[in-house]
Amino acid sequence: MPEPTELPDMEKDLDFATLAIAHRVVSREQLEKATHVLEKEAEDGRQPRSVEDVLLEQGILKSEQVWAVYKAKERLLRDARTRGQRIGGYEIISKLGEGGLGVVYKARQLSMGRIVALKVLHERWVTDDEFRKRFLVEARLVGRLSHPNLIQVIDVGRYRNTLYFSMEFVDGEPVDTTLEHNGRMDIQVCISIAIQVTGALEYLQMRRIVHRDIKPGNIMITKGGIAKLGDFGFVKSSLESVLSTEGEVLGTPDYISPEAARGETNLDYRSDLYSLGATLYHMLSGCPPFGGSVSDVMDQHIKSDPRPLEKIVSDIPDGMVAIVNRLMHKKPENRYVLFSELIADLESLRAATKTSLPITQAASLNETISRASNSDLDQRVREIELLRKINRLEKFLVIGGVALALALLGLAYLAFFRQPLPV
Repeated sequence: MPEPTELPDMEKDLDFATLAIAHRVVSREQLEKATHVLEKEAEDGRQPRSVEDVLLEQGILKSEQVWAVYKAKERLLRDARTRGQRIGGYEIISKLGEGGLGVVYKARQLSMGRIVALKVLHERWVTDDEFRKRFLVEARLVGRLSHPNLIQVIDVGRYRNTLYFSMEFVDGEPVDTTLEHNGRMDIQVCISIAIQVTGALEYLQMRRIVHRDIKPGNIMITKGGIAKLGDFGFVKSSLESVLSTEGEVLGTPDYISPEAARGETNLDYRSDLYSLGATLYHMLSGCPPFGGSVSDVMDQHIKSDPRPLEKIVSDIPDGMVAIVNRLMHKKPENRYVLFSELIADLESLRAATKTSLPITQAASLNETISRASNSDLDQRVREIELLRKINRLEKFLVIGGVALALALLGLAYLAFFRQPLPV
């Protein structure tokens, strides 16, 4: 599709000064002063400079702010190029993001007139049978799911050589964007997000699905504070055979579990719990657990402990440190066994931090980490056995009730036919 004819004018209109004011990184007065400096330099015959050079020199802007303005310009121009393009029954509005398998656009579903998120398989994977299959696995799998903390898939389709699926549009931003803009997050916000994502993971675990890529960038937060887990490009499910081989590593290095980093294929929900712990660590501290090259980070996930949270965040509650440490335990068997236990610990922590009471559950949490999980499992077994007994009793009562009713009918029948006939 040819680029819109108004692009050259747009390129000219989107100068640095216009965008800097629009993004409120400079005021008009500051910009006017910088412009006067440039005019004076021009009169003196000095080498021409840009307005951003002057603003940097005067300390009004930092280099990262200049970079952000240029990135904003790049994004606006890119959106202008894609706006109006159609894929199937969808009209592209703007680009939202890009992942390992596809590009996500904000789009309008023409048949319904609603805004959606449209994920399109990368062009480089269109001819790759493995990635085409993996993309369709994600679409079909997620389309079966329905949970308030999972992004809902609406439609799956093919347009020419393009594979795509549409999802509900979440009016908010991913956690990684919040971290990038604001740094570490408030503990109450972290607890709320963790509880909601844990609920979504429990829902997935009940369906024997492993997400395999829990990270801040895959958690969207609506303006109402609802966490939505998305991007199932690396899921492992018993419902579909996701194409993977022994030793293949799927996931994001900063948050990957030790067993996933080793390339193990028999991953279960505890791998997602580790990644949730690494995500919580980043949210609470403002930085991922480990740094360095991809290989260094993955090696540290396998062999090393991250810097203690309490050394980074001085006012972090002991209870939260205990939760993150347990989630990020190197051995899967030492992480949480029951999602309900994790949610209970988070809820207790939330209540304690809300009321500013001394957080006394830290000791009990540390005890929980050190003790074996047999007591939890025994309790669960007892609950299941009790339910079975109740079910057997209910069946016995039903059968007994039916037998009694038949017996009464039999007696009534005999009593009727044994009566003497009228003369």
